[in-house]
Amino acid sequence: MSALLVLVTALAVEPGLDGVENGVEYVCSNGQNERRIQVIYPKGAPLPCEVHYIKGSDSQVLWRANNESGYCDARAAEFAEKQKEMYFPCTQNQ
Repeated sequence: MSALLVLVTALAVEPGLDGVENGVEYVCSNGQNERRIQVIYPKGAPLPCEVHYIKGSDSQVLWRANNESGYCDARAAEFAEKQKEMYFPCTQNQ
C-alpha cells in the first residue's frame, strides 16, 4: 500500500509535459530488433534539447544542449550513421 502511495504522490508532483515537442526521429532496424534515436525539445523551443536512445525497454539520454541550436540534431544524425555501421540502418521520421 505504501508503494502505491509513493507512486501516486510522485505522479502528482511530476511537472507536466506541456510544451514538449519531438524533433527528428531515426528508426534503426536489424531483423526484428529496433532502436530509436529521438530529438526532444522539453520546452517546445530549439533549446534546450535532448537526444534519447531507445533500445528495447531501455531508454537513455545521450546528449543535452542548452546553448547551441542544432547540436542535438547533429548528434542524432551522427549517431544514426554509427548505427548503420553496426548493421542497424536507420530511416528518418519527422
